[in-house]
Amino acid sequence: MDLSFDDMMNDTVTLVKKDGTVIKEGIKAQVSKGSIITFDASLPIEPGDHFVRLQQSGLAEDYIVIDPGYMSGIGGRASIPSHFQSKVRRSDAPVAPPSTIINNIHGPNARVNINSVDNSTNTSITIQPLEVAALVEKIKPHLSALPEDTRTKMQVPIELLETEIRSGKPNTSVLVEGLKSMKVIAEGAAGNLVAAGIGAMIGPMLGG
Repeated sequence: MDLSFDDMMNDTVTLVKKDGTVIKEGIKAQVSKGSIITFDASLPIEPGDHFVRLQQSGLAEDYIVIDPGYMSGIGGRASIPSHFQSKVRRSDAPVAPPSTIINNIHGPNARVNINSVDNSTNTSITIQPLEVAALVEKIKPHLSALPEDTRTKMQVPIELLETEIRSGKPNTSVLVEGLKSMKVIAEGAAGNLVAAGIGAMIGPMLGG
């Protein structure tokens, strides 16, 4: 049975070439620290290109592509289409304010000014038990696609989180440590797309 990874693509990004030319907007992706995954295999991604993500607040994040990370699709029981697992880094240069991006990413040969003022702010991440419970339920159907040793390790923090949530008075520090453990285990399964997706889903809850 084919696996659907659509529920892991929770972000929307714009691909911008090195010269500022906007190639495509509205790309479904999963953004995590150091990585952006997208199943739009037709994108002409090259090292030095930019992915720009607009937050719900309207602030913009700019990621520079280090390695496009094109992955050919595979068939079989766990069918995975061709996709990109791009290695990226946050731009050290300030990012254009929202108004600049919105005004310039439409029309033929549109361009984005990457070197404008950065109005972003740092916010603390609050772990909500209901959000953790929803995340666990979202991840569990995909566990069967993990390598056996990774799946076995992953069950431990999942059971810990479920027990803590069922207690009625979950300890935030326990939830955080459980999520961190799951993220580390997922990152240890190098090359497995499902593991990468799980790690990417957990990352935003931990602030990275």
